[in-house]
Amino acid sequence: MSSRTSAQQLDPLAAVTAQMFVWGLTATAFALAVSLSVIHVAEYNDRPLLVLALLAIAAACLVVILASSPSRAPFTRADAVLLHVLCLAAVLLEAAAQWETNATVRSDWAPLAYALLVLVTGCYRPAREILVMGVVDAFIVGAITVAGQVAFGASLVPLVYAGLTAGPMLAATVGAATFARIIVIRLLEWRDASRGARAELAETLRAEVREQLREERIALVEAEVGPFLRGLLEAGSADAEDAERARALSEALRRELVAEVDGRWLSDLVWRLHDPEGLAGHMDETQHATIEAACAALADRRLSARLSRSGDRIRFTLAWDRTGKRRLGPELQALIRAAFPGALVRPNSRMLDLEFEPLGVVRGA
Repeated sequence: MSSRTSAQQLDPLAAVTAQMFVWGLTATAFALAVSLSVIHVAEYNDRPLLVLALLAIAAACLVVILASSPSRAPFTRADAVLLHVLCLAAVLLEAAAQWETNATVRSDWAPLAYALLVLVTGCYRPAREILVMGVVDAFIVGAITVAGQVAFGASLVPLVYAGLTAGPMLAATVGAATFARIIVIRLLEWRDASRGARAELAETLRAEVREQLREERIALVEAEVGPFLRGLLEAGSADAEDAERARALSEALRRELVAEVDGRWLSDLVWRLHDPEGLAGHMDETQHATIEAACAALADRRLSARLSRSGDRIRFTLAWDRTGKRRLGPELQALIRAAFPGALVRPNSRMLDLEFEPLGVVRGA
């Protein structure tokens, strides 16, 4: 599992804090490309192709920045594929721009920039994917270099030049994959080690809620039901108004007695809740905590929540008004997308729309 799981899936906040690392590597990669192009401009016999190569690496840098952004999390496989395609295009275009004039392979910037961008993926993609893509692309980069040196008529064995370009790629690939695997293993170990403590805390909280519910039921009986019944005994008879009052009290008492402990938490966090089937109780612990965090982040706004069935899944919509200044920060948006894959987060429209698989059996399903 550790080789197929990414660190971003297990720890979205760590991926957010890696933003400085991402910006640093992308800036270095692009600066390296521009500076080496200027220094060794004499080796490029086709300037338009060189410009296209620079545009390709710039596009790859942009993909990395956008894909790693908390507001667009998670960093998907499609993003990784696009990154590799653009980097390979940059390598190919740079090689074509200096075809038969590439005297010093050490001046080739595209493989080096490619290697720097591959390092970024260690924070966001699974180790196995990083390794497979990186190794395959390293061989492609090496083959392009060999072809270029054969065309130039290099005196050394072409494989030597291939090592100069494919070597950094392989090193970056192995480093990123190793980092991704170690981080995931440690996160999984921490999660397993803390599972008992988290379960104990959850049970403690449930016990506190059950006690609170018991006290509310007792208060209802003492404040409403008891005086009403004593009044009936003293009067010795009941009229239509008393019957209606009895029905209202019995309905209120029934709601308290059958209320789901896990389904009541959301009503205390929002101003208006539409959940007639008690679907909020079917979120898992991570989803539960994420929604609580979102509501807490918008505590100074009037929140409205709606839960409904959507096929075999449950749809949850959270909306808020314009009043208040608090908002969903990028870190929290990343958490929401990690807990609810495919979640639609629209802070500007003041809406959160998502679906999730129900935990346990939904009554009436």
